[in-house]
Amino acid sequence: MKSLFKIDPIQKDRISDQIITVIEQAVLEGSLKLGAKLPAEEQIAAQFKVSKVAVREALREMEVRGLIRKTRGKYGGNFVSAPEVNRVGKSLISCFQFGTLTEEEIIDFRQTIEPVLIKKAAFLRTREDLKAMEANLKTCEKDISQGKTLVARHIKFHVLIAKACQNKLFVAVMEAIAEIFEDIAKKWQEDRKKMRLDIDFNHQFYDCILNRNADKAEKLMVKHFELTRAFRAEDFEKARE
Repeated sequence: MKSLFKIDPIQKDRISDQIITVIEQAVLEGSLKLGAKLPAEEQIAAQFKVSKVAVREALREMEVRGLIRKTRGKYGGNFVSAPEVNRVGKSLISCFQFGTLTEEEIIDFRQTIEPVLIKKAAFLRTREDLKAMEANLKTCEKDISQGKTLVARHIKFHVLIAKACQNKLFVAVMEAIAEIFEDIAKKWQEDRKKMRLDIDFNHQFYDCILNRNADKAEKLMVKHFELTRAFRAEDFEKARE
């Protein structure tokens, strides 16, 4: 049977990692195409001259990393796939949940990157982006008029700013940050004054993006995070009481 892989002698340490490297290289060089079905575990093990356990471990890791997708049934198997950008966001969420990213680091990241994003959005936004922002503002105003506020909807506006930058990586990261920040800011959604201030900023952001006033948008975003810091300071003060 003809081998799909260029195989140097496999060393006995971290065999599964070496298998992954060889398969990745086969994809990059074009001998394995996206969507192609990999040989069965037994065939891969024979070609690499390793155990099926090592192959199974490699395939499991590749599935986790999005390099293959596994399907079941008569025509099932392991198929080559390209990793999805949103896996970046999923990793960020996991880091926060397990404590390797702190609330302060999340806020600092937002405070650094979002003034840049809104400035870029003011130049690159489309009519569709504006419509999505308008719909978000309308929904948030309706919530407030009915005596309720959902912080998730307010934060969603910041995801829409990222989408207006026309960059999938910005979107993946901001979607994850938004999900994380819901947990950080959920204590604020019962404070109607704070939520009113927040949506007022979103209206101003929209006006700047609509009119392509990038410099004003950037300054507003900086001011917005000064407000966020003030909210956080209040939280710390209350916790000490």
